[in-house]
Amino acid sequence: MKKTVLGVLFLLLWTVSMASAAELKVGEKAPDFKLSDSTGKEYSLADPHFKGKVLYIAYVDPDEKDTNNHVEDALKKEKESGALDKTRYEGFGIVNLKASGLPNFIIKASIKSKQEKTGAIILLDYDYAILNLWGVKNDSSDVVVLDKERICRYLYNGKLPQEELAKMLQIIKEYQAK
Repeated sequence: MKKTVLGVLFLLLWTVSMASAAELKVGEKAPDFKLSDSTGKEYSLADPHFKGKVLYIAYVDPDEKDTNNHVEDALKKEKESGALDKTRYEGFGIVNLKASGLPNFIIKASIKSKQEKTGAIILLDYDYAILNLWGVKNDSSDVVVLDKERICRYLYNGKLPQEELAKMLQIIKEYQAK
């Protein structure tokens, strides 16, 4: 009987904790985090590297890593053309390591290789930190744009359609100019 009561209490507690997880919405300040990249370097939204910049953040399940490659390509093209100012804009990825069945050491090795090749900032989320802080979806690909004050200006879950891509790019350009 005690096991049944404890089981029910545990289930209720788990349900309440999941229901109370924050959900980031457009117009709200994004809660800060501390995550490391594959080399162990720690980052947060307050990191000096990000200061004064609009941030594009891709939160991805490693199994869905190619879902929004077209977004990265578009951002790279805009940056190369000068439409995105390198001093006012930064893009980076956060990998949801718990979402994949692959061992973390394999994912980390792949990420480290990509970081060394491209110079990209790719942070590792081992324990759903971003999922719990921002309420983004598990097992998917999320796109988040934060302005210089870390207010969420754009949020999309899943594969970004072309019309949403254009909207997102416009928002980044608008807020980097402010």
